[in-house]
Amino acid sequence: MADDTDRLQVFERGGAIEVPVARIEAELAALWRRAAEARPGQMPKAVTRACLWNLVVRVRGDAEFAHAKNVIDDLAQRIPARTIVLRIEPEGADGLRAWVEANWRRREGGGPASGSDEVTLWASGKAIERVPSLVRSLLYSDAPTAMFWPSVLPSTAQVIRELVHQTDRLIVDTRKLGDERGLGDLCALGLREPELQLADLSWIGISPLRGMCAALFDPPRDPSVLFKLDRVRVVSNIQGTQARGLLALGWLMARLGWTESRRTEDVKGTRRWQAKRQDGQAVTLELSTEPGGDHGVAGLELYVGKDVWSLTRDASIHVRGPDLPERSQPARSHSDAELLASALGSRGRDNMFRDALACSVALVQP
Repeated sequence: MADDTDRLQVFERGGAIEVPVARIEAELAALWRRAAEARPGQMPKAVTRACLWNLVVRVRGDAEFAHAKNVIDDLAQRIPARTIVLRIEPEGADGLRAWVEANWRRREGGGPASGSDEVTLWASGKAIERVPSLVRSLLYSDAPTAMFWPSVLPSTAQVIRELVHQTDRLIVDTRKLGDERGLGDLCALGLREPELQLADLSWIGISPLRGMCAALFDPPRDPSVLFKLDRVRVVSNIQGTQARGLLALGWLMARLGWTESRRTEDVKGTRRWQAKRQDGQAVTLELSTEPGGDHGVAGLELYVGKDVWSLTRDASIHVRGPDLPERSQPARSHSDAELLASALGSRGRDNMFRDALACSVALVQP
């Protein structure tokens, strides 16, 4: 930022201002105070500084940083949070820098009405060791704390363990995992931190389809047919890491009490497992890859003998069943900011996720 730049104008535009690390709070307080002051010939402004969450976002590299900043800007229009963006670069000379800015919600017709704080911390070398205590000092004590890892999962490094341990809710995005074995790492982290709430954008993203599937068997239909399923098939358009498809299968396993899953012979484009139902009978699980779309769960099929219940997704979701009239309803995709907002809401406290995660991990274990 140029020396002659008006800091208040930059702040009111939502721009970042570099500040001394020891003066982050003081600089923010001064900027907010000045933003509410009267200009010559004007009345003072009613400006609200809001915070419902402390949100710590860990990013790596320029591309991830730029994407995260866009997501945070969008999220700020939905949920006010003190956001702390961490860029931790282990390589390089020791260094610690800080920037502050405001994420504004504008009045109708223009002009800031309310906003929330955003702090960016960049640390390298030995200065990284100062990050946990610095983050702790920046948290609002009256607000819960969530940590969001947009791509890779938290490592076991001491600094990262300290950051996670002071967090109430950890939000990840298993769509971005480079390897399905990362599901096991996330499950292990959950076991080490039993009080930590775990939320996953992948899991939240497939929740509408899961809800529609469960509704197929709501009264007056007989839900006991679910305990007679002999085959289930999930179809994914995604190649590579199949987190969403595996979590969909894990959800069915957890809800229906299927155990002792084991890998069986695959067919082209389809992975297969066999598990044991509660009555001791076998059920076949399949995860098929059919490229051509962008949905992690493009289809869900449930079989009992010749009877089939299915949900198929393209531009719409098509519902079919042996005792149902065929119907379709519009489908919509959700932005990362929408999913993150849901993860900061009640869906981020879904205990079923841990159960489904554990079952999905059993499918990918060697």
